[in-house]
Amino acid sequence: MNDIYLDFHISVPPDEQTREILPAALSDYPFEGFVEDDRGVHCYIKKDEWHGSIETVIREIAELYNLSLIDHISTTEIQHRNWNEEWERSIQPIQVSDRFVITPSWHPVTDSAKTVIIIDPKMTFGTGYHETTRLMIRMMEQYVRPDTTVLDVGTGTGILAIAAVQLGAARAVGIDIDEWSMDNGIENAQRNHVADRIDIRIGSMDVVTESSFDVILANIIRNTILELLDEMLAKIALKGTILFSGLLTTDREIITDALSKRGFNVITVLQENDWIGMAAARA
Repeated sequence: MNDIYLDFHISVPPDEQTREILPAALSDYPFEGFVEDDRGVHCYIKKDEWHGSIETVIREIAELYNLSLIDHISTTEIQHRNWNEEWERSIQPIQVSDRFVITPSWHPVTDSAKTVIIIDPKMTFGTGYHETTRLMIRMMEQYVRPDTTVLDVGTGTGILAIAAVQLGAARAVGIDIDEWSMDNGIENAQRNHVADRIDIRIGSMDVVTESSFDVILANIIRNTILELLDEMLAKIALKGTILFSGLLTTDREIITDALSKRGFNVITVLQENDWIGMAAARA
């Protein structure tokens, strides 16, 4: 097969919600594959089937979905590849903390000293390769206790909800605005034998009728955190904790101030490269 393809490399912040939206938003175009890397997503399409401006398309997607920090990095002409095989090859087991290893089902891990989370991402992202996911799991090891209840906002693949239950949570509710998360999150929960303690729902905070969660997880971008902050804080138990990631170091002061105005103090900050995770509780 000698077809020439365009490889649009698009910078996307490593929060699962934004990385889920981009392939869905491009579904009106005949893209044949998406491969994630540290900077963003490679989007592959036949050259003779692309007649638009990728910059215009990205700008329209950003405006439509209220996304920030997405941009066109480069366009490269390449020969056809087996996109699925390349995508699978790019996802290898990764140790995200002293305790957890995350791996796809096609790369089994048998280290009995580790807790293994099996994640097959499909169209959703959330494989442990990004700083934000790793930071969140490391904070969860501090704050998710046996028999706690957990709300995972922007659950994506369900990876954090699964980790919460493996840490001993009695129950985790995962919510996401993308319909892929329903099937993919449930499938991943089943692969990890925790489906009976995880409830995946499609929607935003309006689908959460419960309150008094011991831990709330929000691995989403800053603007979405600020948009949902009051609703999330209203769902926390009196002595509960909220964990944030998807944040750059430059977001720290903004989030700290927003929490302080609502009577919450930042109690933990972890950093990896330019990304941070923050934990907060009532003052």
